[in-house]
Amino acid sequence: MKKLLFSIVVFCVALTSILTLAWSQYGFDQERYDSQGQPNYRYRGSSGKEYQYDLSRPQDELRYELDLGAQMRDQLNVDPRIELDRELGQYGGGAKR
Repeated sequence: MKKLLFSIVVFCVALTSILTLAWSQYGFDQERYDSQGQPNYRYRGSSGKEYQYDLSRPQDELRYELDLGAQMRDQLNVDPRIELDRELGQYGGGAKR
């Protein structure tokens, strides 16, 4: 029983280390929201439109898929600059209103 418990603890420590390294390696540690819960807009398309996510980056694409607030902002946003950016091959997510 002690060996099993020890093996589980060692496995959990190793898994935590691997996930922590992967998290920082692929940029998941960058905060997408400030301390008041407002989005941080870090990507700007050629049109000047600001976005929370750069969807050409796999890690941003994954975070965007999990961020329902950013998806909702995009669905409700009618700014023509979004379409202009897309025509230029630039895909941002979580557009600033």
